Amino acid sequence: MTIKMASYFGWIAFDLSEVFYPILTKNFVQSKIMTIVLHTVCFCNHMFKFLLINYMCETINTKAKATADILNRLSCVTCDIEIHEIILQFSLRIVHAPLRFCGIGLFQFGFKFLHGFIATVVVIILQAQVNKQKFI
Repeated sequence: MTIKMASYFGWIAFDLSEVFYPILTKNFVQSKIMTIVLHTVCFCNHMFKFLLINYMCETINTKAKATADILNRLSCVTCDIEIHEIILQFSLRIVHAPLRFCGIGLFQFGFKFLHGFIATVVVIILQAQVNKQKFI
């Protein structure tokens, strides 16, 4: 999953760079419209996949937290000792090892990752535009 996210990151940055460069240059010609359209479609495809993976990770994480809350409330209600012990064991496991989708242990997928990703892509695109302008 980490390799997929890294490849989507690269493709999104590349597609945005290829979309913005013809738009921001002074010598805009008609033949660049096809390039812009093609890279916009690719950008939308990669961004949809990227958002979908992050949304699924965040949704599953939220549901796991809700399950832990329900188990904590359920442990107080049951009178059967065996069921109470099983619920406590499962509840302790959830508390001590919460569900997280991590990329190589460095970052956690979800909405926080998405915010950091957007900021990083914007910085990369702006730096790429400045570097292209220097070489022209």
